[in-house]
Amino acid sequence: MPSLYAARQSHPKKRRWHVVQSLFFIFVFSLAVFVFLQSSFFRVKAIKVNGNKQFTKAEVVALTGLQQGLNIFKANLKQAEEKAVLHPMVRQVEIIRDLPDTIIINLTERKAIGLVAQNGNFIVMSEDGCYLSKVNNLSNINLPIITGIDLGQAGPGQKVADGKLKTALDYLMTMPENIRAAVSEINVSDLNNIRMFTIDKAEVRFGDAKRIGDKIKLYQEVINQNYQNRIQYMDISYRGSPVVKFIEPKKQDKPQQ
Repeated sequence: MPSLYAARQSHPKKRRWHVVQSLFFIFVFSLAVFVFLQSSFFRVKAIKVNGNKQFTKAEVVALTGLQQGLNIFKANLKQAEEKAVLHPMVRQVEIIRDLPDTIIINLTERKAIGLVAQNGNFIVMSEDGCYLSKVNNLSNINLPIITGIDLGQAGPGQKVADGKLKTALDYLMTMPENIRAAVSEINVSDLNNIRMFTIDKAEVRFGDAKRIGDKIKLYQEVINQNYQNRIQYMDISYRGSPVVKFIEPKKQDKPQQ
């Protein structure tokens, strides 16, 4: 038996009108979002810097090229990071958006740890083996000199390929700062006979690059006994008690009769 009611069918014009309405509302919403994102609400009002010790805040911001007043979404943070790490003293930088109007720069600086002589000058080296700068006057620099190193073709901001440098840095970075400050030279020309000289002209024989932490601890125990610059050399290259040779006191001349 045929149905008394015809099947309800969606009118094509009505269906098209709903589609047009939906597209219109999507367009209006998208336009509103776009205009809002471009508004002054998202202009950078503050740039914060964390981790800077050798740079001022203004210097760090200048390295990145970022500026206040820029729309925060238009700031190219990756490009700013790439600019900042071009400076030899910058080890790592992370830049993040803190919506709605703040940019945060997290900086990790390189630290000068030693000097390497080259063609009458001295090259300042970082703790991660990076060539930092060239100096010719050491009057205001208190850093140990690392000898036995070939810098090769390294320039400012570049890593030095010589593996001996890493050994020297491992020793220096293991030392507490007060001990490192008393080091005048560390020689790694022979990695089986690493030697250190202090500002008091004492020689410390480390031997190879093994057990660095144990050797530094043993060295610290000896110098904590306050021998008052009487040590001529100390051999801690082997396990066990260190061998310490003291400076022989000068013999006084006998008074004439």
